[in-house]
Amino acid sequence: MTSVLREAAALLRRRAAEAAQSPDERWIVDQEEAGGLVVAVFTPEDVDPDGTVSSGILASFAYQDSPERATHARALGAAAHMAALDPLAAVALAAWLETTASFEDRAEELGDVEGAAPLVEPATRFARIYLRTET
Repeated sequence: MTSVLREAAALLRRRAAEAAQSPDERWIVDQEEAGGLVVAVFTPEDVDPDGTVSSGILASFAYQDSPERATHARALGAAAHMAALDPLAAVALAAWLETTASFEDRAEELGDVEGAAPLVEPATRFARIYLRTET
């Protein structure tokens, strides 16, 4: 199971690195100038002392060329989910998987795999779902 955990962690880290221009990049849900729903990207340097955030658009959920395809309610949930699992959060999730794999290794060394199961099983379930190997 540790190989599945480490494989998912590596994939999370790789995708996070590919998605971000800097390691401290964060994502938020915002509106662009025409009012369309977007996921925007910013870094701590982009936050003014008054809290105003200067950001760039990472992804758009609007269809300006087709009014009947305007941003739908479900898109807000998708954008919020995407922003919540930004590269910084994905790296933290990868660290959890790696730590759990090390914990499982140690439990095997000590002969207490069953005792580690409450921690290892949810992480392994997530890893398999993330890798799309869950049956």
